[in-house]
This record gives sequence, C-alpha cells and structure tokens, in this order.
Amino acid sequence: MTDANNRAVGGVPLGGDRRGPLFGVLPALPYLALIVLGLIGVSWTSISSAPSTTYWVMMTPVAAFICIVAGLKGASARGEGARMITTQVLQWAAVLAAMWLVNVSDMRRLLNVDAKALILLTLIALGVFISGLHLRAWRLCVVAAFLAVAVPIVAWVEQAALLLIIIAGGLIALGFAGWWARGAGTNSFAPGR
Repeated sequence: MTDANNRAVGGVPLGGDRRGPLFGVLPALPYLALIVLGLIGVSWTSISSAPSTTYWVMMTPVAAFICIVAGLKGASARGEGARMITTQVLQWAAVLAAMWLVNVSDMRRLLNVDAKALILLTLIALGVFISGLHLRAWRLCVVAAFLAVAVPIVAWVEQAALLLIIIAGGLIALGFAGWWARGAGTNSFAPGR
C-alpha cells in the first residue's frame, strides 16, 4: 500500500534509500579521520622506537583544517567565517609553536622519544578541545577527549606490555579450552549435523 508521495506505509520510499549506505557516516567522517589519525600516531609511538615528532607536527595542520571546516558550518549561519578562521589559524599556530618549544628546548635531553610523542599528542588533544569549546562543536570535544585518554593508555601499555601479553595468552588459552570442551565428544561429521 502506498500514499500520494509513492511511499510505502512505513514512510520509506518504495525504491529504497537512494542516498547510499555511507550517507549517514559522511558528516562524521572528519571526526573519524581525526580519531584514525590519532590511533595511527599512538600505534606508531608505542610500537616504533623511531621518533614520531614529524608525524604529530604533520597531523597538526590536518586537525586545524578539520576544526576550521567544522566551525564553518556554524559560522556561515552567523556571518563570522573570517573571524573564526583567523582565530583557529592563530590557535593552531600556537599549538605548533608549543610543539617546537618541546623539540628545541632543554627538555629534549630530559625526555625520551616516547615521552616527547605523548606530549605532542597531548598538545593536539588540547588544541582540538579548545577548538571544540570555541566553536561550540561537541564532536570535536569528544574527539579531543578520546585523544587525551589515549595518552595515559599508551603510557600504561608500554609499561605493562608483558602483563598484557600474559593476559592475552591466558584469554586465548581459555577460549581454546572452551572451544575444545564444546567440540569434544561430538563428531562434526556425523550424519544429521
């Protein structure tokens, strides 16, 4: 049964949703990109012994661009686009300056590669959070909280790697034992199965 707009009785078009399966994900894509880039950087920081400073410095303009795009949606309605862009560019320039200070100051001798990378991740998380507050974009605040929580998690994982390996091995052994116990005594090739 259809109505006058050729819609089925549930309100769904008869031809299906023509916008595509990714249409709902599209608005969240920039925020997901920040999270994925953060996860890549966190993984690189925790696995590699090479400095990841360049990665975090290169991620900063990407984060700035995503914050500016998120802010343009609200600023275009209020007519404050140029002011918002200027504020965001200056804010992210300050984040880059803070990163530069961490890399060139005497702290460089006091910090190992992992600690420096975690400080840079913290600075990016802080920049995204401040942008989220300034732009009144709650999604940016959530992404920033995710990045900020990643810092102590990475630090803990690096210190507790052996413990995590033992726990993972125990869970795998328990899973295998449970699988074997369920499958023991039954013949999967028996007729009727």
